[in-house]
Amino acid sequence: MNVLVTGASGFVGRGLLHFLAMRDVGGVATGRIAPTGLPPGWRGAPRTDVLTAQVDVGGIDTVVHLEVKQHVPRPSPADEADFYRVNVGGTEEWLTWAARRNVRQFVHLSTIKAVAAASTPQTEAAPLAPNTAYGRSKAAAELAIQRWAAENATRQAVILRPAPVYGPGNEANLAAFVRQILAGKPCLIGRGETRKSVVSRTNLAAAIAFAAEQHGPGCEIFNVSDRETPSLSELAHLIAELAHAPRPRSIPGTLALVVAGTGDLYEALTGRSFPLTSARLRAIRETSVFPSDKLVAAGYRHPQSTREGLAEMLDWVTKQG
Repeated sequence: MNVLVTGASGFVGRGLLHFLAMRDVGGVATGRIAPTGLPPGWRGAPRTDVLTAQVDVGGIDTVVHLEVKQHVPRPSPADEADFYRVNVGGTEEWLTWAARRNVRQFVHLSTIKAVAAASTPQTEAAPLAPNTAYGRSKAAAELAIQRWAAENATRQAVILRPAPVYGPGNEANLAAFVRQILAGKPCLIGRGETRKSVVSRTNLAAAIAFAAEQHGPGCEIFNVSDRETPSLSELAHLIAELAHAPRPRSIPGTLALVVAGTGDLYEALTGRSFPLTSARLRAIRETSVFPSDKLVAAGYRHPQSTREGLAEMLDWVTKQG
């Protein structure tokens, strides 16, 4: 299998290339500039040069589309424009490229943010009802993928909706939570009973590789998350156990509301970020459970448990200091 991976210089892309190389899968890795430091079997090229046929990429069997303008907490108008330019326009560019070269398989990395939040577990049948500009751009990209697959009966697309991704090398998401625990700072609101799906980079790379091996026509959608969906309290205690850190601390919900209100006022007056705002507090308390049952039923197997994934990330965090 010869694969073209877009956005290959990112956190997920770097992990994916090494995961595929270990399985003797190679191809072309693209980015705004040619990715470097690639594993055996991979060569880098600038995305523009590939899209305009200035470089010969050979016969490509599958496109794995990872390019993304990531979510930001308080997007500016420029950020919102970039969401659509990169997440929608960029996707359409690669779909056109694939159609022109008769590449029939397209694996697209979307996000659970493309669907609405809910208090119950969300399956792949959940409607596209995002409540952020980032989510709306990713939902629009999903629709473009579905149209591309429907235009030709020989085409096969897979849309993956990963939960927040963690692992060595990623400072976002769980890494900040880990650092709070290691520093002995409060990391939980109240009892921390909210459940949130997460996925290790290794589990996501395995899911992408699995999707690239599927060969049925049409468009399939899969949630991608770890087997376990712990509560924030369970997650914090597992991290503390693995790190031999003190028992995780929490602050009462009523105090959190006061602090969040202060954060709202601070941001309104200064335009600068504050650790806790009302929007951030709502996000912390919002249930976000996206089981990967459909993916498992299709034959996928998680190579890592959440415990193993966290141990791997903790090793990296502690080495960073």
